[in-house]
Amino acid sequence: MSSTEIVKKILKQSPPNELNDVLEDLKVLTDIDQDTLDTCLKEYNEEQFNSIDLDGVRTLITPHSHFEGEKYYDPKSSKLFTLNQLELKTNSAEEVDQLSYKNEARSLLEKSLDSYVEEYFSNGTAAVYTSLKNIQGSLQSQEEQDTVEEAKDSDSNKETARNTENTEMTEAEHGTEEEQNEDNKDKEDKEEQKKDNEDVETPQEQEQEQKEDNEDAEKPEEQPEEPVEDKPIEESKEPEGSVPAETTQVHQETTEDTTENTPSEEITSMNICYAGNKFNQSNYWSGRWRANWVYDLTTNELIGNINITIHYFENGNVQLQASHNPKIKSPLEGPPTTEEEAKKLVKAISESDRAYQAYINVLYEDKLSEKLFRSLRRALPITREKINWDKVVNYKLGSELGKLNN
Repeated sequence: MSSTEIVKKILKQSPPNELNDVLEDLKVLTDIDQDTLDTCLKEYNEEQFNSIDLDGVRTLITPHSHFEGEKYYDPKSSKLFTLNQLELKTNSAEEVDQLSYKNEARSLLEKSLDSYVEEYFSNGTAAVYTSLKNIQGSLQSQEEQDTVEEAKDSDSNKETARNTENTEMTEAEHGTEEEQNEDNKDKEDKEEQKKDNEDVETPQEQEQEQKEDNEDAEKPEEQPEEPVEDKPIEESKEPEGSVPAETTQVHQETTEDTTENTPSEEITSMNICYAGNKFNQSNYWSGRWRANWVYDLTTNELIGNINITIHYFENGNVQLQASHNPKIKSPLEGPPTTEEEAKKLVKAISESDRAYQAYINVLYEDKLSEKLFRSLRRALPITREKINWDKVVNYKLGSELGKLNN
């Protein structure tokens, strides 16, 4: 295993609220690449559900809130913000709109979840997440709108320049408007004179016209052609209710375009996240309870992932890592639409948490207290006295003297 992988593993195993202490010790032992450090910090903060203060609102750092790069999304305030992973400080926050239906269902559930976390978890923070697709769409549409406006301005400038060039070329080729009017008058006079000359007929032309009239009078009258009956054109028979192919094709294309341009407001799942922290560094212990529930609306099931980390380091270093993956049936059909429905959903989650807490208590009382902790105790030496490690050299010297006497 390379030193980089060892550093990653140690950092990701850091106890709650002790990452900076572990990082300082690692820097003494080895050099840490900045890219490696940034990656580890991002993964650690998202996995541990660390919380930050965003303009007076507590928000969680989770994989569901990650947007892109160093940007994260807070559903409570509908803000995108940039996060400093080491210092857990935010900057450059901007508001982003959500679809009303999604945000309504999410807000109802989050309100009930906040009440539950505030009552039962120390320094607790909660958040409910839905899809971030609509946020990406709103940002992309804004960028596209800016691009279109820039393109319009560019085309307008090009059109103005083109019109100016055409005007200059027209003036250079045809001269001024006065010269063009004089030329047009001369052309009209010549055409009128030509027409007058053509209207005057010579004697030969008159004689020829008289002969043609006589010939036409001698010819027998032509019989009019018999009218042909118009046969009705057979109309193509189509089944009732059918639509012409061209019309159907146009309708389908229009429907597809509308579907692509209209954002969907359907929710397929909701991620319910919360974490409780209790730190007491002066008494050498810290702990965190973090949970992520996925509410699958296609099966109406709640799938949980609960993780508990406890660290006790007075005259030693003991950690408890516990995890639980419950799966329960939702009391609702679909997302909550009222406060009562949201409370029912949170109640189902709280009952599962309470059952797991009871299991942990039994585990401590019956098993860990008598068996595990007794095995962790260090056995006394043959003298049945504790070793004074400050005088360990004296113990070694005494054993050497005993050998010489023998």
